[in-house]
Amino acid sequence: MLKVSDISEFDLINRLEHVLKKGATGIPGSYIETAIGDDAAVILPINSTQVVTTDTMVEDVHFKCDTTTMVELGWKAIAVNYSDIAAMGCLPIYSVITLGLKPDQFVQDIEDIYKGFTKISNSYGGEVVGGDVVKSDTFFISVTVVGQSSSGNILKRNNAKVGDLIGITGHIGCSSAGLEVLQYSNPMDMETQKHLIKAHNTPKPKLHDGQILASHGIKTAMDISDGLINDLKKICESSGVGAQIKTQDLPIDEHLKRAFPERHLEFAVSGGEDYELLFTGSEETIRSLKDQLKIEFNLIGSIHEGDPKVTVIDSEGAILDINEGGWDHFSSGKVT
Repeated sequence: MLKVSDISEFDLINRLEHVLKKGATGIPGSYIETAIGDDAAVILPINSTQVVTTDTMVEDVHFKCDTTTMVELGWKAIAVNYSDIAAMGCLPIYSVITLGLKPDQFVQDIEDIYKGFTKISNSYGGEVVGGDVVKSDTFFISVTVVGQSSSGNILKRNNAKVGDLIGITGHIGCSSAGLEVLQYSNPMDMETQKHLIKAHNTPKPKLHDGQILASHGIKTAMDISDGLINDLKKICESSGVGAQIKTQDLPIDEHLKRAFPERHLEFAVSGGEDYELLFTGSEETIRSLKDQLKIEFNLIGSIHEGDPKVTVIDSEGAILDINEGGWDHFSSGKVT
């Protein structure tokens, strides 16, 4: 098979541009005048607030090539950035990609990564407009996404108020459980195994949910990338408040409970990379949002006065001593 070292950078870029054009099914973004093919992308004026986010995925730190396909890797590299855009209540407009490639990597694998880019762009919008390709001893993908607000309300971490209720979209814990399934042998039925692995390898950014939250009065949100307790603590620190959550109210799906009957709570509160939206709002605002049934979410606790920490209460009312866990880029792995 053809390797990266067998062709020029120009030829590789042409191949990747072809993958993007061939795989695109939507109408090109109205703000994009020139994408790939010139010295820089040309973006037309955008008459709304813009947000920018970036994220880098490094082989053997954030992913392993033997536990994810290249198409899945392309999807996830964009998805984690789209999740940040969703957490701000915005929608993606365009992305730029930098690839660090080893000379012995197969060109087909790189093309498959770009197929992953097109799949998620076709599903959620946005467009890859350029980037860079560099030779590297370590394989990595760095993505920057620019988004825009349609509601004019940008969701932030520092607006949580005493008395707010805490909500969360979807289910939590499946992604970190999926990572464990990929790394270790765990006996379980095939349906459950596929469900957990899919949650880890191809997360779904909650862009629609973020739009609904922003347009219905929610002011505070973030995505769950580093674990529920870890991320809720960030909201507390930014807002100068404390938080209390109840274990019986946590949205844990049946696949996770069935696969890990003794550990599902651990995955739910400490596991990372769920990419669900964690948010707070007044009781009136959240009750109104729940009555409208426009998004699926669960209420898991409340914001109170006190030190910026998260208290976890079990079904009997006892305070649990649970490590916040989550992901730390500068540790050797999971925080312990």
